[in-house]
Amino acid sequence: MSNANSVTTVNLDRFALLCIEGADSERFLQGQLTCDVVKLADMHWELGACCTAKGRMVANFLIARIGNAYWLRLPQAQAEALKQHLSRYAVFYKTTLSVVSDQTLWGTVPQQTQQLTAAGQHSLSRTDNEIVLSWPDGRTEYWGGSAEHAVDDSAWQAQDIAMGLVWVTADSHEAWVPQYIDWQDQGGVNFRKGCYTGQEIVARLQYLGKTKKHLAAASCNEPLNLTVADQLTDADGKNIAEVASWHGQHGLVIVSGDAPQQALFGEKSVTIEKLFYTEDQEQSSTPE
Repeated sequence: MSNANSVTTVNLDRFALLCIEGADSERFLQGQLTCDVVKLADMHWELGACCTAKGRMVANFLIARIGNAYWLRLPQAQAEALKQHLSRYAVFYKTTLSVVSDQTLWGTVPQQTQQLTAAGQHSLSRTDNEIVLSWPDGRTEYWGGSAEHAVDDSAWQAQDIAMGLVWVTADSHEAWVPQYIDWQDQGGVNFRKGCYTGQEIVARLQYLGKTKKHLAAASCNEPLNLTVADQLTDADGKNIAEVASWHGQHGLVIVSGDAPQQALFGEKSVTIEKLFYTEDQEQSSTPE
């Protein structure tokens, strides 16, 4: 019999840390990121993104505040890309940016997880050799320390997909506005903060309803070798969904309007469904 409290320890080496520190770091980041850096409490983390002037995401990330330093955890390739992007603006501030390469990133995934978004601020803790972040779904993430008996991060990727979390990669760099991946539902966009690069576009899409694209869950009864930006079609060959993330038999896709119930990848049938937080929103808006 399996232990319901057992966890799987996984390597998170496909991610990296970008550290931003210095006297002007808060002011600098407040003008560049979609999250409200000023209101991010010490020893807490939340989600955020950095956009171009056209509102397209250069990267999205988990951002933690530890003292006067900000730590952004994001996919390896995007850490350097984001550093280069932000460095163009950082020259006007007393701040330094560095990709941290000497930290081991790993995590634990419980056998039983919760179905929750990552919206809001979440506390973290720090010991002499590691930083510990608790996810609302039950996962725990470690920066530093030692991961004994760690395996690949398949279980972590599967839970990201179950939570509706998409990470911008080299294949989707500057391809999506935050709303395409429901980043506002995950708490990664604050619409009450002041101006930041791309804010006008992101806010207009939110309040004027100019984009109908959003995220949906997808699955197949057998594993598929799908990559970001692959297209799913209808029976007539028309593109109806774009792959945002995929692992094994499950993934997340970007659709327009009402999500179709079925799609095709070649001859393989793919089922498309609403994500759990979309269903929660519909239930809460339904009159009793």
